[in-house]
Amino acid sequence: MNTLCINTCFNEAYIALEYEGKKFFKETNSSAKHSENLLCEIEKLLEEVKKPNQTSSDVLNNIDVLSVVVGPGSFTGLRIGIATAKAILVTHANMRILAINSLELIASLSKQKEKTAIIDGLSGFYFIAKYDEKLICLDNPKMVKFDEVKNLKNLVSFETLPFTTEIVKLSAQSLLDLSNKKINLNNFILEKELLPLYLRPSQAEANLNANNK
Repeated sequence: MNTLCINTCFNEAYIALEYEGKKFFKETNSSAKHSENLLCEIEKLLEEVKKPNQTSSDVLNNIDVLSVVVGPGSFTGLRIGIATAKAILVTHANMRILAINSLELIASLSKQKEKTAIIDGLSGFYFIAKYDEKLICLDNPKMVKFDEVKNLKNLVSFETLPFTTEIVKLSAQSLLDLSNKKINLNNFILEKELLPLYLRPSQAEANLNANNK
């Protein structure tokens, strides 16, 4: 199974490619702009794995699965990642699609039996979801305030937060590992289901709601 994985949820972008049994990874630094670098980095990865008689398009034509992190996370990052994925699917409609939840990705890196993955949603809000050791979701992803978080146990994050009990390291490798687990579980979705998981309204939506009150 040839698989291309994309995560632009956070400051760094993670791209993974498993192709003909070999694994290849790209990770950008926190100063990189996804809008300027994502397609370029994907192209570099395709160029890296192609054979002498192939083009990067040939490699892309052989991709079976496209895995995309859909959030929660950065509004801009999510839009760029999903828009890029949909652009690829326009000319490669036979690819099967995986939607990766960023909280589930964080939880997958913890060996605790039960853990609550947490992401700083800024402005005093946090995104959380609870999972067991088999990554079965025990409490669906939601946005909460500080007072609802500070007394929770087994909090896992990739960020240093005041109440986090475990810090894990995100990587392109971990993205590919979770994608392969989902492939084995046949957790594929339709293209129309490839949507960003924001969990909170954008600033424009928040302003509109405030004005309508």
